[in-house]
Amino acid sequence: MELDTLYKTYRPFLFSIAYRMLGSVTDAEDIVHDLFLQLKLDTDEIKDMKAYLAKMTTNRCLNFLKSARKRREVYTGPWLPEPRVNETDQPLDKVVTDETVAYAFLVLLEQLSPVERAVFVLREAFTYSYEDIAEMLEKNEVNCRKIYSRAKRKLQNDRPVHPEDTKHVDLLAKTFIKASATGNFEEFLDLLTEDVVLVTDGGGKVLSALNPIVTKQRVSSFLKGVSAKGGFIGELLPVMVNGQEGILQMKEGKPIKVICFELDPKQKNIRKIFIVTNPDKLNHIPVID
Repeated sequence: MELDTLYKTYRPFLFSIAYRMLGSVTDAEDIVHDLFLQLKLDTDEIKDMKAYLAKMTTNRCLNFLKSARKRREVYTGPWLPEPRVNETDQPLDKVVTDETVAYAFLVLLEQLSPVERAVFVLREAFTYSYEDIAEMLEKNEVNCRKIYSRAKRKLQNDRPVHPEDTKHVDLLAKTFIKASATGNFEEFLDLLTEDVVLVTDGGGKVLSALNPIVTKQRVSSFLKGVSAKGGFIGELLPVMVNGQEGILQMKEGKPIKVICFELDPKQKNIRKIFIVTNPDKLNHIPVID
């Protein structure tokens, strides 16, 4: 198979692995692009091309994460993944849509070590067998089972892996947009859990909270303060963020803020708000007219 054909066939799949591993659109694209640039192989000798390329991608991501972890330790404020943004009326690439992982779940994956993340992503998101995972990571099958079990315990997962009911989230997003436009957040605040957490990521490049803000009262004060200082001036657009309704703030034709939510599974109220303002994490977002 020609290299160009290989790239077109497997790029979306390999990107989806790399993005879940790294939490960065830009870095995932670079990993996949560089893989194909350096790919030298006799395709006739490879029995399972998809598995081979998945192994190559996973191992490149593991190497990348070892250096990335050190950078994130000195990162200013909380580190959040790069959001994937699409207009609400534009379908996502089908391969990626079918395997879309909720933004809140990507945040959760940051608790895992690189190897735990690799095993968990390959098993949970792509349903690889432990035998296949062991082959990719050059470990034994029993070890991979233990790593997966440890990752599950760390996550204590009551968060959905895939995006939540977008009809309900659509209402939440529109309520937030209305509140931002009017400066009256009371209706939106009624949709929050009492122990809601708001996390902002400005990366030290844009003014943002250096620590998570906890409880409805403190989140209320923060949002009202941001609004009073003109922090929501511009155009607030409903968009799809990792397959779930979210908000993109545009100003002078540039994306300056992405906002998305995590719901409480029982109450269906918002228990986490994620706000990404670090410009480096918004550069990949297409300009939306």
